[in-house]
Amino acid sequence: MAHLVSVWEGTFVEDAEGGRLLGNKCTFCGHIYFPKARFCFNCFDKSMEEVVLSRLGKLYSFTIGRMASTHFQPPYAVGLVDLPEGVRVFAPLKMTEDKPFKVGMDMEVVIEELWQENDKQVIGYKFKPV
Repeated sequence: MAHLVSVWEGTFVEDAEGGRLLGNKCTFCGHIYFPKARFCFNCFDKSMEEVVLSRLGKLYSFTIGRMASTHFQPPYAVGLVDLPEGVRVFAPLKMTEDKPFKVGMDMEVVIEELWQENDKQVIGYKFKPV
């Protein structure tokens, strides 16, 4: 039986509605980061606090992979999603036949299996059309 492992610890939490991404915010200037930064690249202050990011965003750009990669079989999609906090997130996209991707469309974060590796089920975040 496979056991669950996170693709990147500390980047998301699962909740009753599916999941949320975790970023951090500079307590001095308010700049928000995802993934978390050790210090603020805007003002160089080191006082950072964790923030839970919005579940919904807008698709900024995407591409469809047509060649196999290490963990994904074609066709697969990856893209950039803009969150209301001013953060642009690169992530796998969940493809659905009924909602083709269009720049500017509403997207929602989901937490699910990305791939299996030996006895591990690797989970992480994706975005899907709303």
